[in-house]
Amino acid sequence: ILFPAIDLKEGRCVRLVQGDMAQATVFSDDPAAQAAEFQDAGFPWLHVVDLDGAFAGRPMNAGAVDAILAVVRIPV
Repeated sequence: ILFPAIDLKEGRCVRLVQGDMAQATVFSDDPAAQAAEFQDAGFPWLHVVDLDGAFAGRPMNAGAVDAILAVVRIPV
């Protein structure tokens, strides 16, 4: 089973270089659209990580997570 990951930093989808928050590559400015693309490609589940929140110890990307939840279809 594959679970595509959406790593959130400052409300955008990123990939970090060796876990370094200063070395982030942005691959989408629209996390909700990225989530929809993954589901349209046939992935029923997504792994969402609030990187800012992980480093801060509290949720930091709630708006992006809410936007993702608004567009994805939850498998039953």
